[in-house]
Amino acid sequence: MRIILIYLPHPYLIEPDAQAPLGLLYLGAVLEQNGHDVKVKNYSSWHTAESICDLPDADVYGITTTSLELKQANRYAFLIKEKYPKAAVILGGPGAYTHEFVDWNAIDSICIGDGEDTILTMLSDLKSGKLKPKYMGQPVCDLDTVPFPARHLLKTIQGGNIFAYGKHYAAGDSTVILTSRGCPFKCSFCGSPYFTNLSGGVRFRGAENIYNEIKSVVTKFNIRQFRLSDDMFIASRQRTIEICNLVGELGVSWRISTRVKPFDYEIAKIMAGAGCKEVSFGVESFDDDVLKTLKKGTTALENAKALEICKDAGMTSRVLFMIRTPGQSKHTVPINIKWLEQVPYDIIACTSFVPMPGSDIWTNPDDYNIEILNRNLDDYNFYFYGSGGENKLQNIIKIKNRSLEELNNETTEFKNYIKSTGKLNTG
Repeated sequence: MRIILIYLPHPYLIEPDAQAPLGLLYLGAVLEQNGHDVKVKNYSSWHTAESICDLPDADVYGITTTSLELKQANRYAFLIKEKYPKAAVILGGPGAYTHEFVDWNAIDSICIGDGEDTILTMLSDLKSGKLKPKYMGQPVCDLDTVPFPARHLLKTIQGGNIFAYGKHYAAGDSTVILTSRGCPFKCSFCGSPYFTNLSGGVRFRGAENIYNEIKSVVTKFNIRQFRLSDDMFIASRQRTIEICNLVGELGVSWRISTRVKPFDYEIAKIMAGAGCKEVSFGVESFDDDVLKTLKKGTTALENAKALEICKDAGMTSRVLFMIRTPGQSKHTVPINIKWLEQVPYDIIACTSFVPMPGSDIWTNPDDYNIEILNRNLDDYNFYFYGSGGENKLQNIIKIKNRSLEELNNETTEFKNYIKSTGKLNTG
């Protein structure tokens, strides 16, 4: 079959091409192995759905989406159906589980969960006229059996700036690597626990398999800068050490995302020695009451300790932070400012909390003493900055015993503070 895989526009991002669409590229590799004619249309840097005017004819259009892009996916599906009414439009990606928002007038079928095996079943059913509306993705238990992403299907850059302040440690592009799927933790604001349960738990690729992929990217694309985009890269300590022992030979630079624990000086030095330049920590807050509400399983002291270790190991630290969260009190902003003035960090990426579909907060807002005022996913942009500059504040939730005016004033106060530090990530 002729299949076109679509990466939707990301107008809310200043650098929409910073990451390659890994999910689509994995599917592309599987489809090519099975004899299909596959193309990827990367509309990430486009701002409107009118980009679809250059879309060629195909038998099947596959759209990947997050929850926050789902309504945009519906609009794209309608445009495809208008242009190619006989084509099938299928939907996958982490947003497909939010199927209450799927417009079934435009989308023929969705895959919830891993798609590498299931996409072949869907195409077989389509060919025989038996395509079902919903498929539960067959979990890939052995990730080392999945072919490497078909990066050659991207006709433009493989990735843009991935390091703090646009720093480059090597000439050329960057790209994304995924070394595991799922997260063993249960933070209340995150949809990952839902995905992890759906897909059979946390699964890890072997160190040699990861080494071979990175070596292949270096050889084929001359790329030596990588973002390892796992939910929790160091979830397996021994595997982390094994990866570092192999990847260190390649002379590449990379960054990871992780929780602040488990994280210690020994593992930090091993990673730094293997080329890790930057660590993004899911700090979220320095208010212990907020951390407890978010079910982080961490404390302000543990946040601070991880940042100190990162500095001592010689790596850049990126603080991932949230404001306007459940559990926020009048004390939260002063507490956060006090800690941020004391701890070592290089850059802070702060977002306005929105209740992610699939998260426990989305499902059970009363348990977190909040009201969800707005469930229009088009308004769920949590970034402070977008392609048009600073984003307008949206009132998505209300803490029940506090006024919106208080929450908005605190947001403005904190935003002005982190602007004044010169460390706010605006990309």
